[in-house]
Amino acid sequence: MIVAALAVCASATVPDAFGVGARWSGTGGGGVAVVDDGAAAMLNPAGLTGVERPTATVGWTSVLPQMRPVTPVWWDTNRDGAVDSADPPLAWDAGFEAIHGVQVQTARPLGGRAGIGLTAFVPTSTLIRFKTFEPSLPTYVMWDNRLQRYAATAGAAVEVLPGLSLGVSGDLLARARLQVAMTADVSAEITGTGDNLGDFVSDAVVDVHTIDLNVSPTLAPVFGLQWEVGRAFPALDGLRFGAAYHPEIGLPIEAALDIQANLSAAGIGAFEPFVGAAVAEATLALFDHYVPQRLSLGVGLSRSDTLTLYGEVRWTDWRRMTLNIARVQDALLTAPFLDIPPDAIRDGNAHAVLLRSVWSAQVGGELHLPEVPVSGKLQSIRGTIRAGFGYLPTPVVDQAVSSAFLDADRSQFAVGAGLAHWDPFSLVDGQIRYDLFFQANLLANTTLARTTETPLAGFPVDPAAGVPVGGAIWVLGGQWGFDY
Repeated sequence: MIVAALAVCASATVPDAFGVGARWSGTGGGGVAVVDDGAAAMLNPAGLTGVERPTATVGWTSVLPQMRPVTPVWWDTNRDGAVDSADPPLAWDAGFEAIHGVQVQTARPLGGRAGIGLTAFVPTSTLIRFKTFEPSLPTYVMWDNRLQRYAATAGAAVEVLPGLSLGVSGDLLARARLQVAMTADVSAEITGTGDNLGDFVSDAVVDVHTIDLNVSPTLAPVFGLQWEVGRAFPALDGLRFGAAYHPEIGLPIEAALDIQANLSAAGIGAFEPFVGAAVAEATLALFDHYVPQRLSLGVGLSRSDTLTLYGEVRWTDWRRMTLNIARVQDALLTAPFLDIPPDAIRDGNAHAVLLRSVWSAQVGGELHLPEVPVSGKLQSIRGTIRAGFGYLPTPVVDQAVSSAFLDADRSQFAVGAGLAHWDPFSLVDGQIRYDLFFQANLLANTTLARTTETPLAGFPVDPAAGVPVGGAIWVLGGQWGFDY
């Protein structure tokens, strides 16, 4: 049996990395202590008790990476089985694809002390992408592929004591089972004689018997708490605390392969016709989406209906992260003409990387401008200005020379703006809101040392050069929402 372990490190979605919706993305992506709309289902489900009216929003988010270019590297580009000076340098692009997606939110209060909500992000190009990478080639392991998946969370909250709310939500994920059974029949017959002895007639038939893919949903729980301190201590009116916890979870994909190859040959001189078969069974363990356990702690301050400020720290435990690299753990090939002992098979993707748990910090806020009265059904127009900043250190501490995993500390700068007015057409009995945001996520410029005097796969052709690391990830979007 061939046993391979693969894991796709989609360890964060777009909302995880940049914020939920235009409002909270414009304040830096945090808000665990002050969130009070449909985004709470993902940020902190306890905040759903702050929803005052039924509300719904729909928006768009675009993530545009611009990473530093990688210098040409050595690779077996001429496919001769050796990496040497005869190979043309490989022009490798270590950047990752842009992501565009739709975000939706909805929430409503239940009585005066409870609320429910749902939020989702769906990329327009894909829901889930399975992708592994070659460890010796430069790759942004914390970014490439990890943003290429949907996110959907539904939750509920209740105020258990005056000012103290508890909430729980379910992060909708998926698990799958794949089974493939196939046979390949290859036959050859030599027909020539003398100088044409090499001429032969061959035939190959590939018969895929069954492919069975079963994808089923699963939920990861998210727990949240919010405390309005001023409800218990009036002198601290406007002060709020919040916390949210997301446990570690992996989404396994069990893949079972059963492959049989039949070979027949005739007309080989005085030899009798030959018939042989080889059978390979493979069991692969994949992770579509690895989510590390994380704990968010925040504090917020609100002044009437004008100013809201927050500060937040998040602990994320990356130490158990599984990278999206194909690895052979055990192998056995059954064939009457071939005998390969299991201990003779070695994994060609050997690598070693040291990851750590990290603390990140975010601050942000929003300022509601004075209402401007207008005539007609608009009643009034009110603008909002938002801004935020975050610092998120990389979890990559060290790695062996057999890999080139790229990442760096990230500084996140965010700005946003909003506009609200009443519905001029009287279709809904509430406000209509428009929100825009922009983020500049700057990765620190550094260099991964990878120098060699002799050609090695994945190493820069320039022996004095390392691999450039860093760049920018631009994120922008907007949303439209209404109360009803």
